[in-house]
Amino acid sequence: VTQNVDGLHQRAGSPDAIELHGNLFANKWLDGCGRCDPATAAPGMPPRCAICGAMMRPGVVWFGEELPRVARYRAEHAAENCDLCLVVGTSGLVYPAAGMPGAAKDHGAHVIVVNPEPSALDQTADTVLRGPAGVVLPLLWDGAPAAPA
Repeated sequence: VTQNVDGLHQRAGSPDAIELHGNLFANKWLDGCGRCDPATAAPGMPPRCAICGAMMRPGVVWFGEELPRVARYRAEHAAENCDLCLVVGTSGLVYPAAGMPGAAKDHGAHVIVVNPEPSALDQTADTVLRGPAGVVLPLLWDGAPAAPA
């Protein structure tokens, strides 16, 4: 589950990343007619639907918008069914994403926060590891026991 909108997790090899805040490289329509088709969009800045004239916009969640329902459902399901919730590099202030580590803990998961600075999720965490993700995560990986064959 990620709040990133840049496709970083997919580029790193995570094919099933749940993008809570959408994807910057996926377009969507602003108040479209339901038949808008990017393939036939009228060129311009921004492109427009050839049928209704709706403007194309980045496929990200803007302030005040609700999270995509399917992504939110999948993220909540993941939080409620995980054994370990690794929270990396967040202030823990943006809801509903910030509530997911608490949901994971309420359902029995161990919660680890990795952050260089204190976060609002430190109180929820079972373990808090201070430092940048690029330093702490490789140490966790290197110290992890090998998976059974």
